[in-house]
Amino acid sequence: MAVRGVVFDMDDTLCLERDYVKSGFRAVAHHVRDVADAGEVFRAMWAMFKEGVRGDTFNRLVGRFPEVGQAFGVPALVGVYRNHTPTIAFLPGMGGLLTTLRSRNIKIGVLSDGPLSSQQAKAIALGVYQIADAVMLTDSLGREFWKPSPEGFRRLEAELGLGSDALVYVGDNVEKDFIAPNRLGWATIRLRVEEQLRCGMEPADEAASPAHEVRSVEELSALFDAMING
Repeated sequence: MAVRGVVFDMDDTLCLERDYVKSGFRAVAHHVRDVADAGEVFRAMWAMFKEGVRGDTFNRLVGRFPEVGQAFGVPALVGVYRNHTPTIAFLPGMGGLLTTLRSRNIKIGVLSDGPLSSQQAKAIALGVYQIADAVMLTDSLGREFWKPSPEGFRRLEAELGLGSDALVYVGDNVEKDFIAPNRLGWATIRLRVEEQLRCGMEPADEAASPAHEVRSVEELSALFDAMING
């Protein structure tokens, strides 16, 4: 195929999800500093994250720090986390790769799931709106349109003005990232690096499997060279 457009996932593809989590925990710790030691609060949350705690971190936090729960409550802490201005950056080499793609007249898109406020904040922090030709944050359509729904991919096809045979999706999550683009006829690439939360996960079946897998941004760039020239 001759690639004319590349669409990227955001979390653990353009940037590391763990960096966003760390940034959010720091924001929460700063927010509660008047009732609890911010350093202790941050270390408690980060220790939970490293232990694999997902989804109920703030419930556990207020159990350990009752004064935080009494002063703020879990919904307020979730709001601080989701609405904070994140301190995040592209994976090493990713910014240069995006610049190179643009210089070669390759259209760039971003398609990402997650709570809309969080995803918008990430996109702004990374400068995605300045770099990409089209951005689809699927939560803007509704939770039912998160991957593996094909709707976001179809909308990007229309916005980028490209057919499925000219598009590539780059993601990391083999539970959901590749099902829809595979079905639509896009090329699919898994970027798999050690720092990702799902690096060790394998796809459940062929439908969820990417067509290609690379282990670094450098390998991704080399694969793009072959696909663009092909």
